[in-house]
Amino acid sequence: MQLFHEEHTIQNNNLIISNPDTIAQCRKVLRLKTGDIIHVQSTKANTTTRHLVRISDISQTLIGEIIETTTKNKGENYTQIFVAMPNKHDKLELIAQKLTELGVDEIVFRPAERSIIKQRNKNKEQRLHLIVKEATEQSRGWFIPQISFREHPEDTIQKDSIVYIFDKKENATTSIESSSKKTGIIGPEGGLTEKDYNRFAKHTQKTYDLGSTILRMETAAIVGGWLLKSNFEHPKNLH
Repeated sequence: MQLFHEEHTIQNNNLIISNPDTIAQCRKVLRLKTGDIIHVQSTKANTTTRHLVRISDISQTLIGEIIETTTKNKGENYTQIFVAMPNKHDKLELIAQKLTELGVDEIVFRPAERSIIKQRNKNKEQRLHLIVKEATEQSRGWFIPQISFREHPEDTIQKDSIVYIFDKKENATTSIESSSKKTGIIGPEGGLTEKDYNRFAKHTQKTYDLGSTILRMETAAIVGGWLLKSNFEHPKNLH
């Protein structure tokens, strides 16, 4: 059943979508028709409302009867992932897409000391936000993650968050502590430097070893994101 994160209005228990791009997607790509059932939701602050809707008209606008409504609060658990700028834009899109599917709350791309590319491509930001939105819909996610590019992401780390730096170092941990706020740091292909480490020194910091092999940064980002999110959902399995 298709989920849309889409602005809409409600009149007399009917939900109305007016976005022409969404209407075209429903008619020409998804081939939706009268009687089909979809999910539509919108988010305000830390609360999201999802409607189960039976389509009654899909011509100039999409109109559907609301069958059921569910509301969900974001809660206290919060996962941030700070990713060094990758050397190709398609890697950036892949990382953003997969971290969204995992349910990461915030994705921040930053220039690490050894990053080859240190500036974002502003012309492709709209496409990146669309990829994140579509990944949220595909994975039935309740919240679209925040996504940004920051030169100094250390200033945005959540208070009391434990910072996990996914890197190979002696005495690295192989367990994730139980905490409501977690931040993951992913380095570039060339690895993290002491300068990178020092940028996060004022926060509780742990180095996490992802295994005996050397992972590409996009793989490390996906595995690291899964570890942090899984700790919220299955905490006993990661200790």
